[in-house]
Amino acid sequence: MKRTVAFIALLMLLLQISLQQTEAAADSLKPSNPSDDLKHLKDIVYQQGTMLVELKTEMKYVEKENSVLKTKMAKQIKQGKQIQGNMEYMKKNVSAQEEEVSFMKSTLTSEVEKLKKQNEEIRTALAASQTEVKTLKKENTALKGRLSTAEGDVASLKKEVIEHPKVAFSAALKSTMGSLSSNANIVYPVVITNIGGGYNPNTGIFTAPSRGVYYFRFTVMGLTNGYNTGVYMYKNQELLAYLFAYTYGYGKYISGGFTLQLEIGDTVRTQLPTGFMLYHQYANTNTFSGFMIFPI
Repeated sequence: MKRTVAFIALLMLLLQISLQQTEAAADSLKPSNPSDDLKHLKDIVYQQGTMLVELKTEMKYVEKENSVLKTKMAKQIKQGKQIQGNMEYMKKNVSAQEEEVSFMKSTLTSEVEKLKKQNEEIRTALAASQTEVKTLKKENTALKGRLSTAEGDVASLKKEVIEHPKVAFSAALKSTMGSLSSNANIVYPVVITNIGGGYNPNTGIFTAPSRGVYYFRFTVMGLTNGYNTGVYMYKNQELLAYLFAYTYGYGKYISGGFTLQLEIGDTVRTQLPTGFMLYHQYANTNTFSGFMIFPI
């Protein structure tokens, strides 16, 4: 485009110079030889014609170049419009993306606030859990101490049970006994229980196998008319009790018991007094029992 403008300016300058030369040639014409003047004018016209031809050729080139430039310019204008359209489209996309980003930012802000709140709640719950864990640990330590004490007590009880034998017995008559001429030990041959082996079913005597506190009990039944029923109870040679009743032909029942402290080898027994009778029935009405309450 710049080249075309420069060429047009040059063309105008050449035309102006040519006119000036023509005018100068006309002014310089003086009465002279006509043939020389005509030849001179022909030369001038020829020069100007040549210049016009060159100018026309140059004009064609310039027009052709200008056409190419117009085509390029049209393409550039078209491209510019496309670029402008693309920019408008991009502006719309950017605007939409900005709105989307704004929405996402608002949503994320809300979610972040929720997460912060949840995090705070979790921290509070965690602190409470940690406090509870500390309390449970403290309680667990106390329980361990109590368990250790209980285990020690159990071990002591086990040792005590192992070291001190278990003692318990019950025995009964298997037939009627009585009307003897002298006092006699009552032998209970029917052994119901005899843990520890302290009772002798051949003599009716209990011998303490270990030191401790024991409980003893006896039951007596009388029925025969004209005979009394009763019993003596001895610890070693010491008379502890004398219980009796008159029968008069109907059943009489007597029972008694004692808590005794015995040393190893002490004995406990019952005796039937002279002339007394014990009546036997199938249901073990005459019995002798005892057991250790605790060792000492």
